Amino acid sequence: MADKKESRRDGLKVEAVNPVDGSTVEVFISSDRMQAVGRRSMAHAKECGFIVPMILQKPTAIFEGLRRDEDEDRDVAGWLCYCGVPPHAYHADGTQRDPFPNQVYLVFVNENKVAYNWRWEEADPNDAKLPQNHEQRFKKRAL
Repeated sequence: MADKKESRRDGLKVEAVNPVDGSTVEVFISSDRMQAVGRRSMAHAKECGFIVPMILQKPTAIFEGLRRDEDEDRDVAGWLCYCGVPPHAYHADGTQRDPFPNQVYLVFVNENKVAYNWRWEEADPNDAKLPQNHEQRFKKRAL
């Protein structure tokens, strides 16, 4: 018997900026991914619920074409990385704190418009709104 394939109804749809024309597109976050993230800590759950949508809707930059294997989705080739600096981060218990200094938040979206990974990373020392080594890490800046 074949395994049940998760449908796009089994998760959360979030509006995101389309880097091609500035319109909005729907990005999907699977319920399995949300549950896995939520088991880590309340901070990870709140990042998924609040920071990921904010970065998708109001990014400081969007990069296209991932060059590093660790950034790739294992199932579908990655195509976009949304980045930004949220106004806050979260402690493990879910309480708000100041954002991590000298860091940006990245949300990776594959060609099926599925957000498959997100995390804090070091910021570029010359532009605190962009990730470190973005020129070498991504093929081009889309926004």
